[in-house]
Amino acid sequence: MIFHVSCSYKGADHEGFTGVVDLESEELFNHLEKNNGVLLDVRTNEEVDRGYIIGASFIDYYDPQFLTKASWIKKDQPIYVYCHAGGRSAKAAEKLLELGFENVYNLAGGYSDWNSSGFPVKQGLEADFKKSKVYTKQDLNLKLLENPFTLLVFKTPWCLPCKKLDAVLEQFSNQKDNWNVIVLNMDANQKLAKEFGVSSVPTTVGFAYSNQLFSHIGFIDLKSLLSLTSV
Repeated sequence: MIFHVSCSYKGADHEGFTGVVDLESEELFNHLEKNNGVLLDVRTNEEVDRGYIIGASFIDYYDPQFLTKASWIKKDQPIYVYCHAGGRSAKAAEKLLELGFENVYNLAGGYSDWNSSGFPVKQGLEADFKKSKVYTKQDLNLKLLENPFTLLVFKTPWCLPCKKLDAVLEQFSNQKDNWNVIVLNMDANQKLAKEFGVSSVPTTVGFAYSNQLFSHIGFIDLKSLLSLTSV
């Protein structure tokens, strides 16, 4: 019989540690100031609506598709997880380790401690959790035929890099009006994403005359996007 044993570590000196690292609120604040990474809020939508840490992405731990959605996050970066008091986030952090994330941090006191300690928060739910349009492969094939240049953007409402991409896409559309930009909510179009080989958000795929030109995973700035689409 094989037993899987996992553990967490508390403290700033965690070099070489491969488990979940517990952070106090001040430690998390310092990490977020210095390191690029993903801040993941695993509370319910109702909890998030009452306030959240600025810069967070959102996946409800109780969502039946929690693991699927978490797997869409790029794993080559630190991920900081929090819930209300640290319980759910500790469990979520262990699941992230199992998914292949290596640098996983848990906010030990949760949002409650962060807020009561006076660290910055934001009120009101930014993410749009409304139902999104579901596309079929046939729908998109027709779209590709309608316009010689098409940009497919697979993103989600809960992903912070996806939100940052919105401004880039708006500027891109203003400068490249011959390109048709189609934004797809990957939450609602998982089957389609698989058919296009997309497994992370955001992912941007460019087509010219129905032929794929490129596929870019992660946030992309305007200059890079203009370069990729200079056909």
